[in-house]
Amino acid sequence: MSVPAAQPQRLPRGIRIAAVLSLILAGLTGMSAVTEASSLSQFSEYREAVLENAGRFGDREANEHVLRAQFSALEPMREPRIFLLATLAVVCAFVFVAAARMLRPGGLPREGMRRLLGGAAILAAILRTIEGAQWMVVVDQMSAAIVKGPFPAWQDPTSIEIIQRFAPTVLAAGYIGLTALVAGGFILLGQYFRSERVRQVVTAQDGPAE
Repeated sequence: MSVPAAQPQRLPRGIRIAAVLSLILAGLTGMSAVTEASSLSQFSEYREAVLENAGRFGDREANEHVLRAQFSALEPMREPRIFLLATLAVVCAFVFVAAARMLRPGGLPREGMRRLLGGAAILAAILRTIEGAQWMVVVDQMSAAIVKGPFPAWQDPTSIEIIQRFAPTVLAAGYIGLTALVAGGFILLGQYFRSERVRQVVTAQDGPAE
């Protein structure tokens, strides 16, 4: 009669929460990277579809003016950006799988998954920072389009002045903040799983190597 396999020990609450956060962050970041890379791989169709819907929210002419600036900045960097996004998506997939195996090891030693998760999360942070810096070139060109105008459908000069003065700052600050949040999250999670305390807990649960 075969002896049933021993169930893996339950991780401490803090490690489980960090693993779940890694799943969420890697899943969202990876899906976003895949979606954008797919769109950029069909650049002409993507651009036309977006411009066609430029008037769905607000003034069509103003939106189209800014969107054309966005696509003008994206076009020359399309291929390197697709490569960067694809690489980020692959690294996020490693983070996702490693975090899932930390929660449900399925017979695999958690220590190997811990090392993979820590290293992949740090690499994801680096790639996401590079991707954010790359996108800031696009943001700068969009901001220049906002400042330059023209927006003939807008009748209130005060509103135009406020938008042209503050919109570029808000746009840049928003994206810098998002990049810092995502990349910072990956760094914190990577450092956490690379820490000696987590290593000791995981190796103790794995037990002696056979």
